[in-house]
Amino acid sequence: MTPEATPPDPELTDLRAVERELQDTLAAMDGVSDLRQLTLLRRDATYLALDLGDLQAAMTHAVACLDLARTSGDAGLTARAHVAVALVMLDVYDDLGADGHFREADALARAAGEVRDVALVAVNASHYELERGRNAAVAARLLELLRSPFRAGLDSAEPGVPPLSTAFHINFVRGAALALQAGELPPELVEEARAQLPVSVRELRAMQTGPQEVAVLRLQPEILESLVAWELLSGRVPIARALATERVRLARASGSQQALGRALLDRARVGAVDGRWADMERDAAAAVGAFQRASLDLLAAQARQVQADAQARQGRFEQAFEVQRDLTRRLEGLYREYFQQGALLREIERQASEAEVRAEAFAEAALRDPLTGAPNRAAAMTHLETLLTRAAGGHPSAAALLDLDHFKGVNDRYGHVVGDAVLVRAVQVLTREIRDHDCLARFGGEEFLLLLSGASLPVARRVCERLRAALDTHDWTDIHPELHVTASFGLTVLTAGDEPTQALQAADQALYAAKAAGRNTVREA
Repeated sequence: MTPEATPPDPELTDLRAVERELQDTLAAMDGVSDLRQLTLLRRDATYLALDLGDLQAAMTHAVACLDLARTSGDAGLTARAHVAVALVMLDVYDDLGADGHFREADALARAAGEVRDVALVAVNASHYELERGRNAAVAARLLELLRSPFRAGLDSAEPGVPPLSTAFHINFVRGAALALQAGELPPELVEEARAQLPVSVRELRAMQTGPQEVAVLRLQPEILESLVAWELLSGRVPIARALATERVRLARASGSQQALGRALLDRARVGAVDGRWADMERDAAAAVGAFQRASLDLLAAQARQVQADAQARQGRFEQAFEVQRDLTRRLEGLYREYFQQGALLREIERQASEAEVRAEAFAEAALRDPLTGAPNRAAAMTHLETLLTRAAGGHPSAAALLDLDHFKGVNDRYGHVVGDAVLVRAVQVLTREIRDHDCLARFGGEEFLLLLSGASLPVARRVCERLRAALDTHDWTDIHPELHVTASFGLTVLTAGDEPTQALQAADQALYAAKAAGRNTVREA
């Protein structure tokens, strides 16, 4: 089981419902500026696109998720974004690429000391190893997690998602039981695995009989799958068959063809243990049909193989040969399809390798006004807080709010294209007149905030007068022959104990006084 996303509700096995949820998720992104929220929405979109089988869309969302997470600077969020990319790559069997992203996720989470995210990576990675039949690797990975200080992360949970311990027990029981049954587990892990298995089995049985939240109820088929593996390891085949049959019943009730195909295939393998070849063949053939209805060709191929094995066991070698020949032909087509799709997704994923560079550019752009290129309000407030901190240490600075006079008249008379050109030109003119370590930021509309580091009041007054004169004497006729632009300035000194709002209120009052005095002038608080 992979716990990265909320387990699908049976109602969502209807692809139209999943598609509607994806559209709702994409619509929710509009107007959202919080990086963390956007990142989580992109992650949700990734998993919904995976449910729909749209791998190109899933990879596009996953890469966008990784970009946003890196921009946020949140190591845990970035680790989870790497997991999202890895899970998309696994759907096209790009195991090498997925391994790389799992390693990135694990390293980030460990470096940040994020116990939940380290556990999350381990549990997700173990899920894909189960899908590949690497059962010994599952047991080894999860036992290593138990021995580490990060095991505490298994007890954490997010709203609407089961605790990681739930997925841990599901994956461990299935992986360890199958590995022990096949004799694949390294000798040094056998005793440890056998000691942990009953503990995890008790947890799974408690999930079947105890009070159940909706999220856990949805996991009953996967819990049953793991318990089937345990009962087969313990030699209790009739109990394993009963559990497998219960899983088939739940799958039929859910309406999910994928869940039904998996449940039937699991019961067919139970039939193989005690030689019920006719039952095995019947379940495998039904699984083929379910997987085909769900367009899951690779799983259908696996079910065909089990079907052929059952026919051969019953001495019907010609039928088994025909199934195998058909299977070979289908696998050739699948190979070409996955190769082409994998190449396309790797091209999309290539963007992820450049995400760090883009994240830096996005972070810079987030602090810039898109029209003028000047620092925006967020950047100005950060700079203002820095200067106020320095003022508390005995290094006063100055701040001024300046407003372009009669700017609404410029827009009304000449149009917004001319108005935008005036704003861009004003920033160019003013920036040439200040020092590199000073800050001129667009504060909103035609209003700007000027921050003069280390400037006393007389120095700041002279700077503001120079800027006022620069605008007043500038030749604006190339923008419009009748254009003339001036500005009013409200100046204040930043002193120890000031709060940002206090400083801005003082500058705003001075600006109001400059407007009242006839504009195109400088006034002090």
